[in-house]
Amino acid sequence: MKKMKNLFVLLTALVIGCSGVDRAPEEFVITGKFPNNVPIEVMLTYTDDQNNPIKEKYLSTNGEFSFKGKTLASSANLFVYPYISEFKPTQPEYWKLFNKVVAENKYLTQSRTFFLEAGNFEFTGDSDLISAKLKTKSENQELFNTYIKEYEKNHQRYFNSLETKELYDSIPTKKINIDSLNRALLEHKKQFIDFPYEFAQKYPNSKISLVALKAGDVSIGIEKLATALDVLSKDLQSTAVVAALKNVITVAQRNDIGKTAIDFSLQDINGQRKNLRSYRGKYVLVDFWASWCGPCRAENPNVLKAYNKFKGENFDIISISLDRKKEAWLKAVKKDKLPWLNLLDEPSAEKSMGSAYGILGIPSNVLIDPNGIIVAKDLRGEELHEKLSVILKK
Repeated sequence: MKKMKNLFVLLTALVIGCSGVDRAPEEFVITGKFPNNVPIEVMLTYTDDQNNPIKEKYLSTNGEFSFKGKTLASSANLFVYPYISEFKPTQPEYWKLFNKVVAENKYLTQSRTFFLEAGNFEFTGDSDLISAKLKTKSENQELFNTYIKEYEKNHQRYFNSLETKELYDSIPTKKINIDSLNRALLEHKKQFIDFPYEFAQKYPNSKISLVALKAGDVSIGIEKLATALDVLSKDLQSTAVVAALKNVITVAQRNDIGKTAIDFSLQDINGQRKNLRSYRGKYVLVDFWASWCGPCRAENPNVLKAYNKFKGENFDIISISLDRKKEAWLKAVKKDKLPWLNLLDEPSAEKSMGSAYGILGIPSNVLIDPNGIIVAKDLRGEELHEKLSVILKK
């Protein structure tokens, strides 16, 4: 291969071993060289052969870097930053030098997404990581690029529709009509939610379908996820990715209507632990939300209305926030004026009630009867009021 003048970045993924998803995962080696011998910090993110998320960093004083690892099929991201060793990020001098280096080297602070699998990859360019070209042709890489473009288009369309002026201007007032909002968003939401499922159906033999379903399992719902997994080829069915997604389905089914609700003990706004079992004898709506979730904040006035209407009818609410920042959670509870028990979920996946209840997206809720049995799920808008009216006979 001829050397390119002003070579911007060279990524070579060398995979040792045979291809085929039903065999041992292959080792990859990624190396690169950035121009101008600028000290850099390079970060690589991907999922390994056991479907574990991996984040690795490489510090380089001359622009050269390398990574090694194992993966079966993964969407990988490469991030590049200036490496500033003279100062700490808490010092003004750090950011002054950081901005100076970035201004002189356009590729810094950029990122690039690519498909990591068996094969040789070579990205080259003159000055821009985003527009760097993949010289080595790969059928999977080309399909991955198609998938990324379509995913981003649907993703952007959906979230642009969420970020409407009417939505955020009305939070947390009662001006917004949740049912009207949901109807307005339905078409964009459907395109976004259905895309991974439709992609897997169209390409049941491709590893890219594993990437699509991993990215979409939070959105497409249990029934569609199960159907999408069923259409995959036998080779793909045997992967750790599919095993992990089937576990998502198992957890959700464990929390289906008619099953006993899982007990929990979480901290309230005062740091005191509260549990679900102490609410036995009442109908309880366990509501999952977060301060950063626009649709959750828009739904809160509706939940508050239901609480005020039915709180004297053997009914109560427990909100579980998926926030990671306690201050943001407390501020949102106060701003939205939520008078019921507010709890903060555990940050670790092993202890998280969001994970235990198989919550695939928020807002989400489960309605539990006085015996601790789940009797309804995901009640929003007028549907919440109608269900409570029937159950509580009011």
